[in-house]
Amino acid sequence: MKHASLLLSIALLCFVASACQHTTEVIPDRLEGHVDQHLRYADIKDHPETYRGKLMLAGGEVLSAKRTQQGTELEVLQIPLSEELIPTGREAESKGRFVIIDRNNEKVPDPAVFDNEKKRVTVVGEVVGMTTIKIDDVQQQVPELAVKNITVWDWDQRNSGHGPYYSYAYRYGYPYFW
Repeated sequence: MKHASLLLSIALLCFVASACQHTTEVIPDRLEGHVDQHLRYADIKDHPETYRGKLMLAGGEVLSAKRTQQGTELEVLQIPLSEELIPTGREAESKGRFVIIDRNNEKVPDPAVFDNEKKRVTVVGEVVGMTTIKIDDVQQQVPELAVKNITVWDWDQRNSGHGPYYSYAYRYGYPYFW
């Protein structure tokens, strides 16, 4: 009986540690105290100037990725984040789109990483204002975030038996790549 209790305790500890690991992966130590985890996409959607310079968490599905003169840009369909800071997959709850910009091309992987696959990201980004994107034939203003850290979730692997969410996370940003 003691043996079973010990094994159950170890399993529970591993489960809790793995849940904490997601948060650690998404928000690196160097940014931990600077991110406003209560700031949501809905808050910045219409008035990002109010929150300019604030660090926030946002996530969603990457719709396009390209290199420009200003840096690497990702257009993202916003999707709510789970408690583990992973995009939930509930696209119907999306509040719109936003753009992530990596002005130094240091934190966002090569845009080819996002071609022809459903890739989800969670970004720690600084609110910089609005930018214009084209959706079909319509120009639209959307919030723009300067990336401080990005976690790319391998959505295609989510049902591989490794867990209920995402099997692999790829973390990009200073000081090292995962």
